[in-house]
Amino acid sequence: MNTMVHPHPVKLRAPFYSSVQGAELHRYFEPEFTNLFQQDLQRHRIGSAGQNQWKQDDAFSGFDQRPVLRLPMHKSFYLVSCEIVCERPGKPALDPQQIASAGYVIRRLGAKGEQSWMLEDDQALGWQSTPTGVRDPDVNRRCCNLGLNGKAKVKLRGAAPAQPALTYTGEQTHPMHAIKSYDTQGKCHTVVYGYLSLGGTYLLRQPVGKSSKGQASPFTADSLNNFSQTAAAQLPWPFGFKLPGNQSTVNQTWTYDCARPINKALPSAAFFELLKHLVNRYHLGEANVADNAALQGWAEKQHFYLETVKNKLSPETFNDVTRTNFTSVASPGNLYTWLETHFAKNPNALVNYIAAQEQRLDENKSLELIPGLGSYSLYITPADAQELRTLLGQRVLDQVMGKVKEIPLPKFGQQREDIYQIIPFVRVRNACGGEEIVWGDMQARSEIFRVAAPFDPSASRPSLIQMPSLADLRKGMAQGVSMLTPPDTFSLLNALNLKKGASEEVVPKGDIPQLGIQWICSFSLPVITLVAMIVLMIMISLLNIIFFWLPWVRICLPFPSIKKE
Repeated sequence: MNTMVHPHPVKLRAPFYSSVQGAELHRYFEPEFTNLFQQDLQRHRIGSAGQNQWKQDDAFSGFDQRPVLRLPMHKSFYLVSCEIVCERPGKPALDPQQIASAGYVIRRLGAKGEQSWMLEDDQALGWQSTPTGVRDPDVNRRCCNLGLNGKAKVKLRGAAPAQPALTYTGEQTHPMHAIKSYDTQGKCHTVVYGYLSLGGTYLLRQPVGKSSKGQASPFTADSLNNFSQTAAAQLPWPFGFKLPGNQSTVNQTWTYDCARPINKALPSAAFFELLKHLVNRYHLGEANVADNAALQGWAEKQHFYLETVKNKLSPETFNDVTRTNFTSVASPGNLYTWLETHFAKNPNALVNYIAAQEQRLDENKSLELIPGLGSYSLYITPADAQELRTLLGQRVLDQVMGKVKEIPLPKFGQQREDIYQIIPFVRVRNACGGEEIVWGDMQARSEIFRVAAPFDPSASRPSLIQMPSLADLRKGMAQGVSMLTPPDTFSLLNALNLKKGASEEVVPKGDIPQLGIQWICSFSLPVITLVAMIVLMIMISLLNIIFFWLPWVRICLPFPSIKKE
């Protein structure tokens, strides 16, 4: 008769050399940190007095006394370790042969509760609240072979059997490796350790199977409200709510200038601001800009009208009801066709007109006539202005949402609520040939930590860059950095005058002949390094007049030559 032997329970706990409860964190400054950890473990150097002093030294967040872990760009590396024991008297070490795999997950302990770094199709979704519990985080291990006919669900120790569709958490896991070690008393221990990955980014995207209509905004309610107010305050009335001068409120009275923003080709100050907005920011009128469809529809409904004494057209008589009475004196074109025509002829024509008018305004001169309108005027109604304000608000919001979806957002934040903790887990083989996943309990979790910002001065470590000697500038040829330069760019660079510098004379007039010849320009690395250093020192000295920051940005100390044996 065959007897099936059930394995005894196992448990994750703090390593034997640790002085803290739970998984231990180790900091290294050398790239060979894995070998150093193994050497320290075998030579009983881990757990010595003062080894964890870095946790107190690196508590520089300003929010609390929790340690702040630096990023790999700071030339700092971290390992996490814990111990696996059998739940038997004496807590003997688990045989590493019984470990199928081990790993850990990082949880964010924010104001919304515990969150996991979720993945979908190997792409990060960001931090999300999820009822992970003791379920398996690996989709490939939801079902494993127990030595029976077919496959069965993973047995989750200490938990009721879950439905197959709920056994996968989807959160990111990081591997850990098992190693045997002996303490000073000769007792054997099974330690698992792994590299603590502190990098990672994600893009805002909609998870598969969820409707985009119900997608929550990635912005907070307060910031979104402030954003809407700021966007509306970029244009004057009636196209926005920009405060004029030192006034604290906007006069929202509908005036003649509002109804007739272009009077016989002469734009009002408000319409000129709108024109800059439409041309410089959104390129309304340029072909193949799909995001401008709504603004294009609005501009196509705005016609130019020819005022005469007979047709009685005036700001007093033009409104939503009488608009159709003046179709006979309306221009065949509209605001959009006028913009489209100028973009098609010369995209720089509108830009040059706007630049010239801005210069006139700086000189306290009046605006000039808009080209191509003759004696036509533009008329709008209060409803047109209200619609435009709504469209502009939605357009800038869509533009920001598009940027957010393109910009990689960092995995770890640095706000007060951004604190993190590590939870280890292990998969052990049972007598049936299958696997059982065991999660670390509250006593096996690491201490709570924070993550430093990339340019946090407290996290930065010294970096040594060898500056070239002046004698190196004339050595050898200009080699080291080569740039492939198009013909027009090369013509501009080649026209630079050593005495006049980058004056207007070097800017090419008209089209530069394209001969199909590209140029490779090579530069000397010592010269580039020295020029960058000189420009940096000039800028620091100039800005020091304003910020008085020189004692904080540069420290020069004598440094002896390092002895080479």
